[in-house]
Formats: sequence, structure tokens, C-alpha cells
Amino acid sequence: MPIDPQHLRNIGLSNRELLEINLKRRLDFRHKPELIYPWWRRCAVKVLLVTDGGLNFGPGDFGLSTFVHVLLNDAPSRVKFDLTLAHLREGVTDAEVMMGQPGISKSIKGFRFDEPTHFTPEMYDQIWLFGIATSFGAEYQYRSANQYPANRLSDGELSNISAHMNRGGGVFATGDHGFLGRALCGSLPRVRGMRHWADFPDSIDENNEVSMGGRRRNDTNRVGHDVGTQFSDQSDDIPQLLDLKLYSTYVSFLRRARYPHPVLCGRTGRIDVLPDHPHEGECRVPGNLNETFPQDGSVEYPSSPGGLQIVPEVIAFSHVPAGNTADKAGSKAATIAHSFGAISAYDGHRAGVGRVICDATWHHFVNVNLIGVVEGGGFDQFDFLGGDHHPGEHASKHDGFLSSPYGQGVLDQIKNYYTNIGVWISPPARQRCFNRFAWWQLVYADRIMEAALIDPDVALEQIPVSTLLSIGIHARDAFGRRASQCQTIEWLLDWIIDVAPMLVEWIDPWEPLTQLRLEKEASGPLPMVDPMPLVDVALGAALVAMRQAFPYPPERMSARQDEAAFEAAMDGARTGFRRAAREGVHLCQSLTSILA
Repeated sequence: MPIDPQHLRNIGLSNRELLEINLKRRLDFRHKPELIYPWWRRCAVKVLLVTDGGLNFGPGDFGLSTFVHVLLNDAPSRVKFDLTLAHLREGVTDAEVMMGQPGISKSIKGFRFDEPTHFTPEMYDQIWLFGIATSFGAEYQYRSANQYPANRLSDGELSNISAHMNRGGGVFATGDHGFLGRALCGSLPRVRGMRHWADFPDSIDENNEVSMGGRRRNDTNRVGHDVGTQFSDQSDDIPQLLDLKLYSTYVSFLRRARYPHPVLCGRTGRIDVLPDHPHEGECRVPGNLNETFPQDGSVEYPSSPGGLQIVPEVIAFSHVPAGNTADKAGSKAATIAHSFGAISAYDGHRAGVGRVICDATWHHFVNVNLIGVVEGGGFDQFDFLGGDHHPGEHASKHDGFLSSPYGQGVLDQIKNYYTNIGVWISPPARQRCFNRFAWWQLVYADRIMEAALIDPDVALEQIPVSTLLSIGIHARDAFGRRASQCQTIEWLLDWIIDVAPMLVEWIDPWEPLTQLRLEKEASGPLPMVDPMPLVDVALGAALVAMRQAFPYPPERMSARQDEAAFEAAMDGARTGFRRAAREGVHLCQSLTSILA
């Protein structure tokens, strides 16, 4: 929150200096937490951002600079996104690929997926693709001169991306309405079937849901501060609202809980907003789940080790209001109310391959839909020369979600969506890194440090279970203050599977087999058992054991110390789980005697 200048004048020079020191401390922690806590580390995730055509990473209306800023500055405290920005056209400016900008590791013009200095399957942890081109023409000089396909990536490029995905690398892909984005994204494995990359269900405007002007177009614009609907409503501080797919567990009281997909699970609750736009694309579930990828023959949707085929799903739905015409002139047909897929997801990790997220449109990511139109630019409908805006053009459209406290809250949710994607599509090795580093953050957290600082000569078996339970509850809450509830569950699952694998189905709401069982059975087991005290005791014991092994932060952190700390924590967790389970058995025996 900005400091009131009048307040600064009244607090005195000494306190003013302290405020400035405190602001610097907060900024230092945001960018380099290890300056304050030497043991605090972040896992570096190598991210490749690629676009084409008239999209770029600059500050213009169709620039992605706001999105890039979010990845650089708003990542979770245990994550650092290492960004490479790439454009398929050679003729873009340095500014359009943020050449030399702070935080950008590399910028590439004329990018190709078959050029080894640009890309290999092992080079990046994840790829983000923002496509607008329907074909690659003469402006793509190398592609044109070397007879690359006009309407898709080359076979060599597709094979390289497929290899990246099949070794666990993540992919995000989006386009816009109609065929926009087809050239970059429309032929990729899995991506090709998780979103419409062409007119749907046909090219007749009357029927076409991904058209620009037909009455069934995917127009999510909400009426803003002006009377009626305008195209520029996409740039105000009013978002569209989403309906989310919700998940629950099969057994225990947790069945009553409802969780969104992890990418839509925010630090402050469900992420159910996105920028609006008058003609979006559409995400879907593939029509054929039994295809192989023609470039390398790989199975597109393989099965899990247990034999269950892992398939994509639509995890969020957008709604089209009736009667939208997009501007005062009524240049678009009045819409028919309907809903469509906004986001689709594929959890390839369960089948040994990479994860995928598709979004209906890159208008959920570009500047014009986030921070408003450039004043005097091509999308600006204000009478900027005369100083007066046209009737029906609210000033909020120059600052977008930044123009009001409400809009800023919406923008915070959208930022969380971006960083959640980056975390979720990271390969399994990066996920393990995120989760391992979280143990150090927890064991030395202020709330946990004193509670877990127990005499190292006292055996873990001698510490009361109630004490371990209290430490575990505090730790889960401390983790949840830096991450979403869903990420907290994912972190718990990461180590519980080694300590007490039978608990996984009790607390994993996203397990596909659980979802199938819920669909087939009207009711599951009675919710008589709550597994969380077992988990909390195990967690508390893990932290005590880790703190006993490392009473104070090591001077130098290393992979060897990471492994030693994790082994100590897991040994403690197993001890804690056994003790909690024994008490649970005694309780069940008491219940049995009562029933007898």
C-alpha cells in the first residue's frame, strides 16, 4: 500500500528512514529472500515463452509485458522462473522481445524448435505458446526460404516438442477466435485436441462459436460502467466470472469439501475470474482419445501405471450473456446466451509424461485486457485530442484492473492463475524441488521454530502425541499462508505417499480413479474417520526430527544437506504416523466395545 505523503511529513526523519529501510527489506525479500534468510532457496524453473505474428512481449496493447512481469515478480516464495522470450519472426524489435531487460535470461528472434541453439527437448522445463498466426508467410524469412510448412510447425519441430512433453516437460498453449494460433499450436500432441484451432462447429457465422461476429460467438464481455455494451469493456475493471469444475475425495469427512483444479486454487480462495473479451476461442475434451502422434508414433494419451487412461478435462467454463453487441454501433450480432470451455488441463504426470494447460484466448494475458488501452493508441476510443472522452467510454479503460481497489483484487487472482500454471506444469523433478525446499522454510518459520525446538536428547517416542499434533496443525497453516489450499494438499501428498500410501485416496481430490468411483456410486463409506490428525501428527514429528538433526540453519546449503534433512523428516513422520495410528486403534477398540 502506498504511503501517504502527508503522513511522511508528520512522522519525523528517523521514523521516515525506518519506513524506507522496511520498504527495502520487503523488496529484498520479494526478489532475493536469501539476503535475509541464507537458508531460503528457490527452485529455478527454465521457462520458454514463444509467440508469433502481431503478438509480442512489449508494452503495447497486444504485448505480454504485464504477464512477464508477473512471472518475474509474483512467483511463490520457493519458485524462481528463469525466462527466455522468443518470437518466430526475425523482424521484431528488441523491445518486442524485451532484449536486455532485467530478469530476462535470453531473447531470441526468428525462433525455431529445430535449431539446437534455440531448443532441444531437454533445454527447458516448460513451454508457453501464444499463437496468433494462421500461417507463416514471407515475413518469417528463414521458414519461407527453407520451405517450412506454411500452416504449422515442421515435422522436426513437432517431434522435438513431443519429445519434450514425453520426458515430462510442461506445455501451455492458447490462441484466439477461429483459426488464430493454428500455425504455432494446432498440430501439437495433446494440445491439438484440447482446444478448437478452427471454426466450430462450422464456418457459418450463425452457428460458429469461435466467430468474430456471429450470435453464438464466445463473447464474455460484461457490462461495465457505461450504458450498454462496448468492445472496450474488455479493458475496464469488470471481469468475467467462471464456473469451475470441483473435486472431492472418496472417503472421510473430506468428501464434503470441494476443490477446484490446482491452477484455479488461489491463496485467498477459488480463482473464478478472468479478463473478458468479445470473441474468444474454446477449450474442449478431445473427440478421439486413442490416437498416436504421427511425427513420432507416440501414444497421445497413455495410461497410468495402474492401467487407467489419463485424459484431458475442461476445468473452467465461461458464460456468454444474451444480447451483447460489442459496441454502440451494434457491429456484432446480439449474442445468444451459452457457456463454453475456458480452460482445459491434462495431468500427464500420472501417466509418466508432461502436463498441459490450454486457455481459450491470449486475451486473458495481453496488456489491453489487464492494464487498459494505451492512451491514444489503436484501441483507444477516447477523444484524446480534444481532452474529452466519447459518451460511454469510462476512464477506467485506460488503467484496466488497476483503476479500482476491486479491480486490483481481481488482478491479484489473475496473477495467481498465471503463477499456478507455471508451478503445475513444471516437470516432476521441479515439483520435488519445490516440495523439498518447503521443509526448510517451515522448520525455521517463526511459529514453528519455538514449538519444534525440543531437547534433542528427548526421543521422539517420548514427546506427547498432542504436542506433535499441535506442531503439525501450525505447520500446515503456515504453509497455507504462502500457498493455496490445493498446493498445501499437493505438498502433503508428495511425502505421505512414502509414509502412509493408504492415506492418499483419503486426501487426494484429483485422483482420477476416485472421480470414477464417485460417478458410479451414489454414496461412499460413512465419514466416520478423519485422516488429518494422522497427517498432522506425522508432520509434527517430521519437523521435530528435522529440527533435532539441524537445530540451526547450515552455513552452506547443499543437495547433500537437503537429502539428509528430508531423510530425517521422513523417519520422524513414520514414527509419528505409527504413534497416531496406535492411538486410533485404541479408539476404534473402545468404539467396538461400546457397540457390543
